[in-house]
Amino acid sequence: MTSVAEPLSRRGFLRTSGLAAGGALVAAAGGLGVRAWAQGVFGDLSAGPAFEPWRDWRRGRHQGSLALVAAAILASNPHNSQPWLFRVGERHVELFADPSRHLGTIDPFRREMHLGLGCALENIAVAARGLGYRPHVALRPDPTRDTLVARVDVTDGAPEAGAHFRAIPERHTNRAAYDRARPLPRATLEALGAQVTSAHTRLVLLDAGSAEGRRFAEATVRATEQFVADAELSRDSRRWFRHALADVNRHRDGVTTLAAGLPEALLRLALIVPARLVGDPGRAWLAATRDRHCRTAPMFGLVAVPNPADVVQRLEAGRLWQRLHLEATSDGLAMQPLNQLMELAERDRVLGRSGEAAPDLARMLGDDRFQSVFGFRCGYTAAPAPPAPRRSVRAVVRT
Repeated sequence: MTSVAEPLSRRGFLRTSGLAAGGALVAAAGGLGVRAWAQGVFGDLSAGPAFEPWRDWRRGRHQGSLALVAAAILASNPHNSQPWLFRVGERHVELFADPSRHLGTIDPFRREMHLGLGCALENIAVAARGLGYRPHVALRPDPTRDTLVARVDVTDGAPEAGAHFRAIPERHTNRAAYDRARPLPRATLEALGAQVTSAHTRLVLLDAGSAEGRRFAEATVRATEQFVADAELSRDSRRWFRHALADVNRHRDGVTTLAAGLPEALLRLALIVPARLVGDPGRAWLAATRDRHCRTAPMFGLVAVPNPADVVQRLEAGRLWQRLHLEATSDGLAMQPLNQLMELAERDRVLGRSGEAAPDLARMLGDDRFQSVFGFRCGYTAAPAPPAPRRSVRAVVRT
């Protein structure tokens, strides 16, 4: 669930777009103003149809099983590829993988796809309890059907609208700078640790100032450098990058310039400029990973399972990540996936080469009974995270 293509930092944007010089900015002002108006940059950037599912959930537009799907589609997922389809009945929801939304070389073993599906499944369970149902979750209910990953049957129960239920529409990936000087309180760390409810999952938190925290940051930057230098990975990454608002609202998926963690004024300026003039998104993502994501985070984390090839364990790991993010949201804590190390380790495996990513992960985890399947950073920030685009309930429900 790594960022697909991080738009430029302030310095990089001004340099590569040619707008750093005051004279150039004045000369271009007229044309940029027209483009800004056409792009909708002067209004609410999240007002378009791509963000309607977030508003639908708050308004309670959908009822019954469709309400559970409405919650599922707001879950965390890899590169915002939204790799899910649903089949609903009056008292059940079936969750399917959508092979057409596979990430290609970035996710050769479908690890990230199944993690994202686990996130959607957790949102279904949380929403069911909050809406007055008791969810009964079956993972891989029919092993002969590869794409059917879970079925949730519901019975009537008392509503349990707890903190995680309330956090569903507020949970967003935050790529802004975090406050490195503000550590996470012990109570918060304990609350995150309490989200581990399966023997098949393990959570390891790494203080950024510790030796292992520094190792995570340095290894993540190296992995990002290798990712950006790999033509196939970069190609499959760019496929999910959305810059212009029109593209965001047309595709309703992918990682966007809107969610890059830029200050609002710079963000609106960036949206005016055509994508071809913004510069290389891969290099911008590398700079953001090095200078913002890793340098400002007070804490990193790893989610691990005994057997990463086991689909059920991947789903459980995804459910854990979703619980962690919902718990963090309810506590005012920001989070962002950082999966470059896992992606590079799998890339090394596919190409049959030895690399540093897998050994680095093993050293940080410190337990040869488990293997890391997901990485992230967390911390406090004053910059709110915007919602990500989402396809509608109607677009993902099949009869």
